[in-house]
Amino acid sequence: MKVGIIGTGVMGSNLAKCLSRKGVNLGYYNRTIDKAKLVAREIGGVVYDDLLKLIAECEAVVVFVPRDEDLLEVASIISRRFSGSKGVFINASTVTPQASLEALKILSDRGIDYVEAPVYGSSSEASECRLVSIVASEKRVYNAVKDLLELYSSRVYYVGEPPSAIVLKLALNNIGLAFPALLAESIMLLEAYSVDYKLLLDVARELWFGQIIERYMERIVSEKPVRFKAMWAMKDYSYISSSLRERGLPSMISDALTSFYAVASVNGYGEKDYPYSANYYIGLARKRSSVK
Repeated sequence: MKVGIIGTGVMGSNLAKCLSRKGVNLGYYNRTIDKAKLVAREIGGVVYDDLLKLIAECEAVVVFVPRDEDLLEVASIISRRFSGSKGVFINASTVTPQASLEALKILSDRGIDYVEAPVYGSSSEASECRLVSIVASEKRVYNAVKDLLELYSSRVYYVGEPPSAIVLKLALNNIGLAFPALLAESIMLLEAYSVDYKLLLDVARELWFGQIIERYMERIVSEKPVRFKAMWAMKDYSYISSSLRERGLPSMISDALTSFYAVASVNGYGEKDYPYSANYYIGLARKRSSVK
């Protein structure tokens, strides 16, 4: 099997480590070609400067790009020039449902099978083949790529046809990425009234949500290696918000959480691990308390 990876950033490069250990022949494409060359030197595989050649020579490509416009740019380049009769495009990126459906149309018009397969997990899960994959496609296409998906996933959930997988991933992110904002406000409240935040953790251990607080607290109060950037949390919430508004539904919470991560990002936290964004707000509360 030969598999192409489009986007050799944190997730794509670590997926390459996983698949290489499974004996998969790899090809790489990245807009910044030097990043792809670094991965090839470390892991092996072939670097391509032509998307069409990569797709023509691989049984499937797995795509990790950050934004709607990046996905659609890749799909459009392929659509304008691809003249082959095969190809499977596995979109592992978190984008809006609208962008995913547009990519599906662009690619299927050229005879390329499109698979939504956003993942849960970060760099370590990718390199250790422990990602959770949520998959939507025609059932025939899913059956054709299931073995590949299982190579890098601890669990694969088939949820129907697009955009079911993307919608489900955004719905899960809406919950998982919210906890730092909740804790930030709780700790700001404690700081404002000179109550030790550690008491929150002590009492919460006896409550049903204590494990959640314990999971996040250390990543909030001290900077840890990046698993998911704050700027990407901001992007995901903006996608949740726009997807709700596209259907005429209110988006008060996702709008507020977009702002939470946006403000932290413009104040130097955008490239940091997303829970650490709470530290920016806690710092504001401490400054106010010290002035008093």
